[in-house]
Amino acid sequence: MSDLDEVVVDEEKVVKAIRMEVPLVMTTYTLPRKVEKYIEKVVTLFLEYIRQSSLADSIIYCVQELVVNAKKANTKRVYFLEKGLDLSSPQDYSVGMETFREETLTNIQHYLDLQKEKGLYIKLVLQLKDNIITIEVRNNSIITQEELERIRKRLAKAGTYSDLEEALGNILDDSEGAGLGLIILVLMMKKIGLSEKSFNILRTDAETVARIVIPKNLKRAG
Repeated sequence: MSDLDEVVVDEEKVVKAIRMEVPLVMTTYTLPRKVEKYIEKVVTLFLEYIRQSSLADSIIYCVQELVVNAKKANTKRVYFLEKGLDLSSPQDYSVGMETFREETLTNIQHYLDLQKEKGLYIKLVLQLKDNIITIEVRNNSIITQEELERIRKRLAKAGTYSDLEEALGNILDDSEGAGLGLIILVLMMKKIGLSEKSFNILRTDAETVARIVIPKNLKRAG
């Protein structure tokens, strides 16, 4: 699916992918609102067909969090390139992040155009295979080792929280004040009966991959 396509879900294609146990792939470069709505519809249909509709709200939140994070990572990549800064350099990273949020928010279309021009994509992959649901959000801005370690530390910490109130109290003391979205994601997963081990972020030679793994017959907690 390209950003120019209408928001129409091909139900037959979704069902065929489930029956054949092959990946269902959606690709976007700029993640406009209509694509977010398309993703929501596809995930809802996917879960309905495998009789896991009760998971829809939680899974849709997790997917939207991950695709927005992937978009932000792509934006960060083109921003640093334009500024002549090296993402893997701690000093350059610190300098770039001082202005990243403000400058990209006020001129977001420019950076979205750059992302598309450079072929930086976001892919959502859904697959049911061997009674396991795998959800992946992939993007081709490869996460740095420092970023990966920072995220994994937050995820490990998120696994110790019992609720959002406890998490918020700790985040407010965090010098970066970041990571709330991923912490909510982990808490959402706990709510439906998954552990933080069901979620992972990794990198390949070409992509950053955020992966959620769910047993098809998961019984929702509570």
